[in-house]
This record gives sequence, C-alpha cells and structure tokens, in this order.
Amino acid sequence: MTYFQPGRKDYNYMKQFILVGGKAKDTWGKDAFSRYVTHLDADGQTDDWMFDTFAFWHNQSPRGGSLYSDINIGTTRTGEGNFFAVPVPNPGNREDWLSVLDWYFAPDVFAHALDEVIDQAEQKLGKRDHKVNLVITIPYPGPLQTKFGKIDGKNLNFSVKGQNRDQATRQRLTACVWFVDEIIKRFKQENYKNLNLLGFYWTFETLYKSWDVDDHWLLKELHKEIRSRDKKFFWIPFWSSYNVHLLDDYQNYYFDCAFLQPNYMFYKSITDVKDAAHAAKQRNAGVEMEFYASLDEPIGVKDERIKLHFH
Repeated sequence: MTYFQPGRKDYNYMKQFILVGGKAKDTWGKDAFSRYVTHLDADGQTDDWMFDTFAFWHNQSPRGGSLYSDINIGTTRTGEGNFFAVPVPNPGNREDWLSVLDWYFAPDVFAHALDEVIDQAEQKLGKRDHKVNLVITIPYPGPLQTKFGKIDGKNLNFSVKGQNRDQATRQRLTACVWFVDEIIKRFKQENYKNLNLLGFYWTFETLYKSWDVDDHWLLKELHKEIRSRDKKFFWIPFWSSYNVHLLDDYQNYYFDCAFLQPNYMFYKSITDVKDAAHAAKQRNAGVEMEFYASLDEPIGVKDERIKLHFH
C-alpha cells in the first residue's frame, strides 16, 4: 500500500490541500487567499502557484450556532493537560447551516474572492492547467439538537428525545444530504470561472457510536449519497489506535480520501510523525500538518516545534 497519491485525474489533479476558515468571525477575502493561491517572493510578488485545493471550514455559524461536534471544557488545549470534550450545548439549526452557506457564496469573500485571486494570478503566471478545487465542510448534526427546522416539510430532531437512535440518525442524514444538495445547487448558480467543486469534508476527527449517536451508519449512508453525486468525501482523523483501525478499509465504507493528523503539535511525548506517517501509508491515506500559532501549552516551544514538524 502507498500514501494517497497526489495528481489523480479523478480528484481533478489535487496535490496541495488546505483548510481555511476557523472561528465565526474569520472571513477570508482576496488578500488572505493571495498568500495561499500563489507563492510570494521576498518582495511580496507572485512567482509560482501553491495550494490547488481549498476546504472551507468553520466551527460556528455567523448566527452563533455551533457547526462542530464537541467543545473543550478544560483549561488547556492539548491532551496532556486537562482537555475534556463534551457535545456542544448549542448545535446549529437549519438557519445556522444556511447562514454559513450564504457566507461562503457571498460577494467579495470566500468562493468569490478565491475565484478572483486565481483570475488575477493567471494574468502573471499564465492559465492554470486545471481549475482550483473547492471542498465544503458539512456541519456536524449535533445529537443535542431537538429543533433543527424543516426539511421537505418535516421538523427534524437529531436527539433521542421522543424517539430511538435509528430515527434520530436518519433525520441527521436527511439534514446532511439536504446541505450537500444546497451547496451543489448554489455552486452551479454562481458559475465560477476558476473553481471546481471537488467534494465535502467531515469535520469530526473520529467516529462515535453509543446508545444515542451512530456516526458509523450515518457516514456510510452519507458517503453513498455523496458518491452518487460524483463528489468526493474527505476526513482528517487524529492519531489514535481506534482511528487508525477505522482507516483500515475506510474507502469502502466512510470516505474517499483521508489525512491522518499525527497529534505532534498537541503532545510533548510525541517526538516525531514517523508512526503516524507509516500508519497512513499502509492505509492509502495522507498526513496532515496542523499548527496553532497561539498554542504554547504544555509544549512551550511552538516556533521550534513547527520547524521540526516540517523536517
């Protein structure tokens, strides 16, 4: 087995994949994209292409509802401290999901800004051989959400309140498929010159199953739906024995392409990425490089550690 190979035709020749976004107020415009679409020389001038695949991701909608799965109620940001995750208490509803969709396709930001930056870069570097890929994050359908809103005339409830797990999971799937279709429809309407909608990203870094949540069944069915629309499904799990096990046959069940997040930036006890890289290579996955500029505990040597990460 080998790493997931870059430059595949069925992935529109994807080579460099980057997550952009973050918190609810983190808007990306042309200035932000210009630093990632192209490489800038010492004088700040464009001299070559850089990332060819951009995944839009936010943990909160512009309206305030959470689009992510869990929240840390500890005081540290890494697993070696007292990091402790629980389901988000304010999972987003239909209006939250729509608001982030509207945001991504609003004038002058996100998709529009990315499209324009590519256009401007081509004037200097020449026409690209292939369009730049766009990947959109599917919001996590939080299991504490009892009043998501109406889809096809039915009020959706993602929790087991008043119903069983199977009923809740099917309604979570309904919402995710609706969001996928809304993204595809909106993307076609915008008719971007330089962008290709490659697929969708699942933001939760593991798969959860308990008496009230079944992400395994949800993702197996969602994967089928996304494939039937000729799109790809992406995942970036964190390094753990459980997640590595999930990667054993992931392309036949859950996702089309995965990148293993090696936890190197979050655990001082992890001194390199060799084990994670080996596990990814054995399972036809890639390796993600993740770094937070503000992260200084418990490692406390963030600048030096990121240099080692790249080497």
